[in-house]
Amino acid sequence: MTQREKLIKIMESEQMNAKQFAEETGIQAGTISNIINGRNNPSLDVIQRVLNRFRSISTDWLVMDFGPMYRSNGSQAFEQSLFDLKPLEQNPSIPTTSQSNNEPSQGAPLLHLKGATIQTNEQPREAARKRIERIVIFFDDGTFEER
Repeated sequence: MTQREKLIKIMESEQMNAKQFAEETGIQAGTISNIINGRNNPSLDVIQRVLNRFRSISTDWLVMDFGPMYRSNGSQAFEQSLFDLKPLEQNPSIPTTSQSNNEPSQGAPLLHLKGATIQTNEQPREAARKRIERIVIFFDDGTFEER
């Protein structure tokens, strides 16, 4: 699907005509008309304005033609990722310390990942030897990507 077709699909999905779309995104109506009629391709500025106005549209879909049109969490501006997690000390639903002495429970090591703390049940030597072999990302449309 071309970016032209994607912009048309966004307008249809958001129930907007070209004039409304231009007003909402701050793009000149003539520019939108030229893109829709196939005279021009959308510039980086046009893509950025669309993504800034419609935060639920997936950047991967619009730019790279990958994944679903909308972010998996729909109306929220940004998807939460593993790296956006709060440290567990700020999340009362996940215990990080034993009740009695405020030390990690059962001697399990704490691993730190960009502000997130993950507690493992393994002994420290075993955890230190482990390395990430692969990462698999599952998308809400049933597809996956292996890195």
